Amino acid sequence: MPDPTSAPAPLPPQAPAPTPLHRNRDYQRLWLAHALSGFGSQASAIALPLVVLHATGSVTAFGLVTFTEILASVLAGLPAGVLVDRLPRKLVLIISDVARALAYLVMTAAVLTDRVSLPLALCVAVVNSVFSAPFNPAASAALRHVVPREQLPAALSLSQARSAAVTLAGPLIGAALYTVAPALPFLVDALSYLASTVCVALVRLPAGRPTTPTAPPAPSLVKDLGTGWREVRRSPFLRYTLVNAALVNLAFSGIVLVLITGGAHTTSGGFHNAVIIAASGAGNLVGSLIAARTTTTLPPRTLVLLVCWSTALFTPLLALSDNTVALALVIGACSLATPAANAVISAARLHAIPDHLQGRVQTACGLIPALIIPFGPLLTSTLLAHTGPATVLLANSALLLALACYSTLSPGLRRIPDLRPRKPAQAPAVPAPAVPAPAPAKA
Repeated sequence: MPDPTSAPAPLPPQAPAPTPLHRNRDYQRLWLAHALSGFGSQASAIALPLVVLHATGSVTAFGLVTFTEILASVLAGLPAGVLVDRLPRKLVLIISDVARALAYLVMTAAVLTDRVSLPLALCVAVVNSVFSAPFNPAASAALRHVVPREQLPAALSLSQARSAAVTLAGPLIGAALYTVAPALPFLVDALSYLASTVCVALVRLPAGRPTTPTAPPAPSLVKDLGTGWREVRRSPFLRYTLVNAALVNLAFSGIVLVLITGGAHTTSGGFHNAVIIAASGAGNLVGSLIAARTTTTLPPRTLVLLVCWSTALFTPLLALSDNTVALALVIGACSLATPAANAVISAARLHAIPDHLQGRVQTACGLIPALIIPFGPLLTSTLLAHTGPATVLLANSALLLALACYSTLSPGLRRIPDLRPRKPAQAPAVPAPAVPAPAPAKA
């Protein structure tokens, strides 16, 4: 029998606490690289159509550059996902940044020497779109290697805050740079990509291509384009994320159009639209910062349902008043709540997708929602031609109500991984060692 006085067996050592994000140098460098790339893109996106319009005097050329850039981005999406899964992620990030930096250095020289032409602008737009396509999925896949699973929701919340800040500040700074010198936005863009390259080069990432021991040989490039779609169809959770993003994009792109066109018919239309857009951007920024904490407290499914139902109940209020302040408050409240749901869904998807499929599945999940966005304004403008703004707002709100009901019943959302930090297990109570009774005294 074991000796009751013997010391209990030592408990297994607990894993060390993960490094906080603000002290994780690899994460900070990757975050900064993504911010620099995004800032440069926003700054030059304002300037490129303007220099084409100035050089050609053609509004058609202006629209053609914008259309070409969007089309090239969509067409490059799926092949980019395949390349992200076939090449080392660091190499993909560096090549993407260097190629875009060279393109905008050429554009800077053309503006300085007054040699801007439509073919050159189209080439720069295509290069920017084609090499931007693999950057985002490669950066997301790299995040898994620099951030532990329980920190993914917080890391993605901060990524949303970065995107919101870049979207707010980038166009304003780009426009200011353009007024100083038309070539300046392109030079700043090129330098931002070069700075991003340096940041990526300092991040510690696996040197080889992403593989798994049980993966079969890679199919041909053409056959591999459908791999991401097959994985999405196979997973109820991934299918849910696709429906969620598609309905949100469709509804909110239509709602924003109604609010902006409503402001255009007033004497203070510019102020009205600026307040609405600013409220949306500010709500996204603040909501992203708050989401870094809320994602660690509530279960992911509960958090997503709270956001879906609160948004579905808030948006019908937009049809009750055309007061600018009231509309801004409702849009700000919706924007404030959305980042938390986006963060937990994105983190769970990033965790659920195997590393060797990250590029293909991420691009497949993003392509359909991106293609849905133009149909929101199209359907909304058609409805506005036949009915009033309040009815159209309620119709778009009905889409969000349908999403809330679908989310409540969806088996896919029930399978969302819970990445919240696990509390350390309580050590079992150890009974006090038995103390032997003292021997009776001898007479």
